[in-house]
Amino acid sequence: MSQEDIGPAAARLGILFALPIEAHAFEQRVRNTVEYQASNLVISEGTCNQQAVLWTISGIGRQAATNAAQLLVSGHRPDALISVGFAGGLSPELKHNTVVIPETLLCKNNERIGLPMAGSRFNWPISLSVTRETTLVTVDAVVDSLQKKGDLRGETNADLVDMESAAVALVARENGIGFLAIRAISDTSEETLPPEVTTLSQPQSSMHRLGAVLAAITRRPRAVTDLWTLWEQSLRCSRALADQLEEITQMVH
Repeated sequence: MSQEDIGPAAARLGILFALPIEAHAFEQRVRNTVEYQASNLVISEGTCNQQAVLWTISGIGRQAATNAAQLLVSGHRPDALISVGFAGGLSPELKHNTVVIPETLLCKNNERIGLPMAGSRFNWPISLSVTRETTLVTVDAVVDSLQKKGDLRGETNADLVDMESAAVALVARENGIGFLAIRAISDTSEETLPPEVTTLSQPQSSMHRLGAVLAAITRRPRAVTDLWTLWEQSLRCSRALADQLEEITQMVH
């Protein structure tokens, strides 16, 4: 990849998705893609709007996100990390496909991190549209029921929930680089997720995940309809995330 491809003194953005479906639409918009096998992850590099981007699919959860972020930083030295993916809505104001760039990130032990987080050699553009007074909380298990969502909202006053962003933010902070979270609402505060989601979100190979889906359909035939609806919603969220990432790459370079 030549300097002409990425522009003069271009920043390098490192993007972390947890799931392939989250990255799907964005990957289709990247040019000059090169892939590197690193440990058990694939690191991809390319350009979006002539902006240099790196990305990987970490898997679900804090530990997977931490490992992927550390690998991305140590091997490719991005100027900033972005945690991108789906989130569950806790605030009734957040509807399907709404893309949120939270102003505050709530970590373990109730530590609050203000976003976007600048780095020693990187500042986010002033024109970046942060969703003001919006808090994202990172948790360790799927929040799949109305009761769990209501309880988490009451405990934290957070507006949306994910399972990776806080882990990526801590890696960025430790390395003195920028950080941003971008989340699309895949399920609202008024929805209960299909019971199979918790099982499918566990770390496992693609074959094991396929086996889990087939077993779920055998046990509960309605799972076909529920999981298909969730898949269609995920595709819409993936496109919304790609739109936001494209907009950010236009601002940065």
